[in-house]
Amino acid sequence: MKVHSPSIPSPLGKMTPPSPANAEQLRAMRAAAWHKQGIVVVPLDDIFDAWDRAFLLGIATKLYGARTAASRKSIPWAEGEVIDRGDGEVWRVVATTVKSITVQRDRDGALATLGQLGEERP
Repeated sequence: MKVHSPSIPSPLGKMTPPSPANAEQLRAMRAAAWHKQGIVVVPLDDIFDAWDRAFLLGIATKLYGARTAASRKSIPWAEGEVIDRGDGEVWRVVATTVKSITVQRDRDGALATLGQLGEERP
């Protein structure tokens, strides 16, 4: 018998279903939201036309407010992204995998993972 591990670390976590595991499941959820409720969910990275992206960003900002660094924590780190932790050290993302994100310190080129720095993002 397969034991369900909770997707949310809480006493109620056992009652919650696991989070969607892949991009196809997330796409299916977006499609269901559109068909059932008329809600459009489009990642801005999927919008390649600059005018369309700016238009959608303006609507979202008007409805929900501007995104902050803290609110963007749910977005996975991208290669080349700069991380300024506020402690005088600046890191740059050099590689990403499903399980780990490798960063390099600008000052001396030292390598680390975000897990080692305590900067995990989903």
